[in-house]
Amino acid sequence: MLNAKYRVEKDHKDIGVLIPLDDEELKPLMTKALRRYFNALRSNEKHIKNVENYLYGTMTNLFGIYWNKLAGAKYRAQHPEEFKNQEALSDWL
Repeated sequence: MLNAKYRVEKDHKDIGVLIPLDDEELKPLMTKALRRYFNALRSNEKHIKNVENYLYGTMTNLFGIYWNKLAGAKYRAQHPEEFKNQEALSDWL
């Protein structure tokens, strides 16, 4: 899990990505991802050959999605004028 976290941070170090593992929003997401991982291993539907690589990929995807969500929220907060029209349109629909 830590290798996946470090990989996502390393891939995006130019824009300052830091993922705190003790974040209260991230903890339930990690639990959910681990539960899905163990369920996939237990069911053997996916015929996972390398469980370590599968865990690494699962955690890399989780941290990437989590960081994109945080970055999107930060961007929306910094540029509210870009999203006023979208909010008005969604309220209208």
